[in-house]
Amino acid sequence: LFKDFGEGVRAAGARFDLRGNLYAGKFEAKPAHPPKGFEQDRNFQESTGRIHKYAPTGSLENGNLFPTEPTAAAKVYNIHYGAIGPHFSRTPNFGVDGWGRIYYPTSLLPQVSVIDNEGNAILSFGTYGNRDSMGGLEGDLAPTKDIPMAWPNCVDATDDYIYVSDIVNIRLLRIEKTFALSATARGK
Repeated sequence: LFKDFGEGVRAAGARFDLRGNLYAGKFEAKPAHPPKGFEQDRNFQESTGRIHKYAPTGSLENGNLFPTEPTAAAKVYNIHYGAIGPHFSRTPNFGVDGWGRIYYPTSLLPQVSVIDNEGNAILSFGTYGNRDSMGGLEGDLAPTKDIPMAWPNCVDATDDYIYVSDIVNIRLLRIEKTFALSATARGK
């Protein structure tokens, strides 16, 4: 990618937002603040990465978003992205919507999270569920209290839906977004 990103790294996923920012995921070191129960989990520690954001050094109007390499990432999202690994995990992918919100999997939990472009948590969802778990839909043989997944590994979003690939359950989930105003803030 770029010299700052490193060479020979375990990388996963690359996306652009509407402003030309490049986002790329990679494993760097043990994750900060692992979730409860994963503090000593070797697989989680050795496969959970972060997402780096690089601001363009050029523009689409000039025909090249990156005529020169950025010297450093504009932002590193210290999240639990992945699992990024050489084994079963496969390469995870994340989505970036038109507002710069990032939708990413944390496969080992199993969970999907959404953050804003500053890295603030918006929401997380998901719980373990096998192929018989349908999240309370008609015919659900193994009910769960959240959206059931076994290994979410790819996530993307449109204005109305979030799409999640669950590679262990061999299914693609389409989750309808619902919106609710919780607070408003007045600018200065």
